Amino acid sequence: MTTPRLAKRPKYALAAGLVWLALLLLTAAGQSRAQPSQAVADSPRAETPAAPHLLAASPDRPLDSLVLGQGQPLVLLTGYAMTKEMWDTGFIEALARGHRLVLLDYRGMGETPLGQAADISLASMADDVVRTMGGLGIEKAHILGWSMGGMVAQEIALSRPEAVCSLTLLATAGDFAPVRPAADRLAAMGSEEILASMFPVVWSAAHPEAAGRVRPRVRPLAREAVSRQYAAMLGWPGLAGRLGEAPPPVLILTGSDDWVCPPRLAQALWDNYAAVPGASVNIAVLAHGSHWMMHQFPDVLAAAVEAFLARHPCPDAQRKKP
Repeated sequence: MTTPRLAKRPKYALAAGLVWLALLLLTAAGQSRAQPSQAVADSPRAETPAAPHLLAASPDRPLDSLVLGQGQPLVLLTGYAMTKEMWDTGFIEALARGHRLVLLDYRGMGETPLGQAADISLASMADDVVRTMGGLGIEKAHILGWSMGGMVAQEIALSRPEAVCSLTLLATAGDFAPVRPAADRLAAMGSEEILASMFPVVWSAAHPEAAGRVRPRVRPLAREAVSRQYAAMLGWPGLAGRLGEAPPPVLILTGSDDWVCPPRLAQALWDNYAAVPGASVNIAVLAHGSHWMMHQFPDVLAAAVEAFLARHPCPDAQRKKP
């Protein structure tokens, strides 16, 4: 098996990734987990993460959350129409060995009720995340946003910078408009067509087990909530022109073979952050990585995240028992 390569600061790096519309149709795809490669299977393992525990939504925690692992808090924000169960298991297990992970379901998704919210915006989603962090006793955390979650993560850093230690932006963008055509195209595809298109053809032929890592839905899709998420992305003003003087450290992780999100979007994202004097922003492209690169190279991505977080510890993170 060829080891994927992470290259830093490419001329163009792949980003954007809101198009988890693809997984709207994958309600029964890949129920079995692929076996890890020998290299991964033989790699050293850290201590077993703390047992996960689920906390239901409440006034001080508006989002249902799954908490596991030990260490500095790392909040994971998933993508459009996704739930916390649909993260790649290997990716989550690797990150939980060194951090206290918080996985969330947005309003109307997974186990979080839609409630009485008349509107859902990325700003309100960001507020929900910060309130849930507070309800868990977390005043400040590393934030990892995947796809639409990357937009929510950026909104948190813009509106509540005191709650953010660092941003890891996985397959996301600083604006939804350039991604919308791909999202709409995916909406017109069937589930098998989507699954076949999400991994590079040559790579997929050599790694047919990758499709088995895509986790299926465990409950029916909440279409009203998904519709509101789409509207929220359409209404998001984006990143451009909104950055302050001191954004948190940023890591942009992208894949070289993601047809859904053109490479120019990651470059534009990097350009926005890099334009701020004194900003710490890193960008890396994963060779052969697709829009679903998390399911292709979970250990490689986790290692990149861990290395970044190790360089930017969060000494002010305070954790109290919820």
